[in-house]
Amino acid sequence: MKQTKIVQKKIETDILIAGGGIGGLSAAVTIKENNPEAEVLIVEKQTAGYAGKANKGGGVLQYFDLEKTTPMDFVAYHANMVGCYLGNQNMMLKYVAMNNEMLDKLEEWGVKVPKNRIPTGPMTYMVGVDLDITLQVRKVAAKLGVKFMDKTTISDLLVTNGKIAGAAGYNILDGTFYEFNSKLVIMATGSQNYRVASMWSNGRGDGIAAAYRAGAQMRNPEFGNFSQLFRVNSNRECVFGENVMYDAYGENITKNFRRFPEADISSSAVAEWYNQVSAGRGPIYLHIDENPMTSNEEMMLHAWERPYGLRFWEIDFEKASTVDKDWEVVPGFVGEQSPVKVDEEMRTTIDGMYAIGDLSYGGSAAPGAVPAPPGRNRGSGILNAVFAAIIAGRNAALAVKQTSQQPVDTAQVKTLKENAFAPLFREKGITAKELISQVQDVICPVENSVYMSGHRLESALRKIEQLKPLVSELKAEDLHDMLSCHEAEAMVLCAEMQFRGALMRKESRGWFLREDYPQMDNDNWLKWIVCKNENGTMVFDTEEVPIDTYPIQPPRF
Repeated sequence: MKQTKIVQKKIETDILIAGGGIGGLSAAVTIKENNPEAEVLIVEKQTAGYAGKANKGGGVLQYFDLEKTTPMDFVAYHANMVGCYLGNQNMMLKYVAMNNEMLDKLEEWGVKVPKNRIPTGPMTYMVGVDLDITLQVRKVAAKLGVKFMDKTTISDLLVTNGKIAGAAGYNILDGTFYEFNSKLVIMATGSQNYRVASMWSNGRGDGIAAAYRAGAQMRNPEFGNFSQLFRVNSNRECVFGENVMYDAYGENITKNFRRFPEADISSSAVAEWYNQVSAGRGPIYLHIDENPMTSNEEMMLHAWERPYGLRFWEIDFEKASTVDKDWEVVPGFVGEQSPVKVDEEMRTTIDGMYAIGDLSYGGSAAPGAVPAPPGRNRGSGILNAVFAAIIAGRNAALAVKQTSQQPVDTAQVKTLKENAFAPLFREKGITAKELISQVQDVICPVENSVYMSGHRLESALRKIEQLKPLVSELKAEDLHDMLSCHEAEAMVLCAEMQFRGALMRKESRGWFLREDYPQMDNDNWLKWIVCKNENGTMVFDTEEVPIDTYPIQPPRF
């Protein structure tokens, strides 16, 4: 494609939603339910209804029996045992209190929510929905008049005098460049998962990077280091496997870090694997028959009636069974960095822009000291996206009535267009695949991202610094490859943000584990780390957790 052949179009709408997964779709439906006259456009780089993670995993939703557990009961447990006082307790309280309302909404939107539930941890259960969940919500959105643009990526945001004016993007099939003018923007583009584990590989951080470039603040960027146990041959996830870990000599090593039931896998389980293997006591195996949560591999296939996803799960299970001859496991890096900072109405620090779901789960501060999703709360990924979408959707439905379209800077649009297509017109350079592989080599090792120390973090950061100049050398062969180049750029940015934030936090808290600072430090680090772009420089600061306003206090209080 020649530069002169690029077609450019302008599209106007009241509310632009970037991302057609469960979060974006739920936000669109909520807006139309509360303001039918609002024009809502969902722009999705793949296909809305098939995009996102909600339709690619286990399809589980977190459930609270509010007749037996009060929201405050769970907030107290979570603050002490999971979020470790770093969470926004107001947000968590609201999330739990709205649990039944969210499940009722999904049923109203055509999603079949079963009544039988499976315990997952103290005070929590999970219920399984079918993998057509997003298709059901898209049907409702279309009936309400929501418009869709598929195969179109939002590459950057348009900001005028600190207020959102719209976005810029391009079609990955024909290369048409779009200038979107909108009064409000809701970003629902997912987390950063570095294209490592297959189920999460569509979380590529391009929305994080776009928000960062536009000037939106980030919060908790260091909590992007979720890891899970995987079977070594098939790379199948082993949920709850941390409860039955044994070394090569048959000794139970779970007892070294866990004495009673916990919410979900912890970083201490991953660190235990690392220390045992480093000491020559590996490989590590699971003794699945010792725990009812691990003894029946096929339980999740048939616990609920889910015909749409059943064949997918069966094929996945059958293929894995042909290569898994034993229960050797290794930690697999997932990531789940979700740092776009939002307030309790899901508003970012850019006026007129919201961020929801996996894009801002950590940035909302609701989960506390843990990468989210899943935030050591199985089923909270999908349900938090619905929660954030309802909150943002209701707010946006009202706000759009009092919001005017900001003028768009045509020079800014021209620059963003040139930046977007630069990899396609570069005559030589590095491929996206090559750069992504190099980022993965740095971010994936347990000792770099989960069981951390100052010198290992500094070494990892130096390697990422060496990769940054390669971003301007990315070369694309076609439009799909051009999208991959922008995703590779986002991965470099997010990795830098994560390592710099991790170096800054000199303590261990919740999931965050520093070998050189093993204790939680409430005197100095009851703080959120905040990051922003200042004229191209990544600047960090801290924000005091308003712990004295929360109902649950750490020991020193």
